[in-house]
Amino acid sequence: MDDPTAIYRILLLLHVAAAIVGFGGVIAHGTYNAKAFRSPAGEARVLLKATTAVTNIAHYGIYAVLVSGILLISVSSGDVKFSDAWISAGFLLWFLVVGVAHGLVKPALSGLSTRAEALGSDVALSDDPDASALAKKLAMGEGLTQLLLAAALVVMIWQF
Repeated sequence: MDDPTAIYRILLLLHVAAAIVGFGGVIAHGTYNAKAFRSPAGEARVLLKATTAVTNIAHYGIYAVLVSGILLISVSSGDVKFSDAWISAGFLLWFLVVGVAHGLVKPALSGLSTRAEALGSDVALSDDPDASALAKKLAMGEGLTQLLLAAALVVMIWQF
């Protein structure tokens, strides 16, 4: 696109901002979840509650990435098409990220929060076998998410 329209630039700004909010939020929470797992349940509750709130906001950003991306393609004057391979790859990666988020990360995070509520305040989550199993699922989901987001970044930059 030689001379993008103002609406295209605005949509691109929204698309990038949504990606920063959405993907930044889900990448950052891995550090907090790891600390929560090693902490006594009383501290873990606070960390997990904050992580859950940030994750929910981040998911709205991720949804906005899809909507703004579709709008960008629609106003691109045919320079970018839904049939372009990199667009199809981007959609696939987006659906995989959302699938991992809703199928693995959110249930594991919710379960870990429930375990933290059930344990005594001085018991570490890492000492609870159920919490340990949930933490492994959560870590796997977070790792998959980060790999998928790295792949999406490559696809969006190099457009192949």
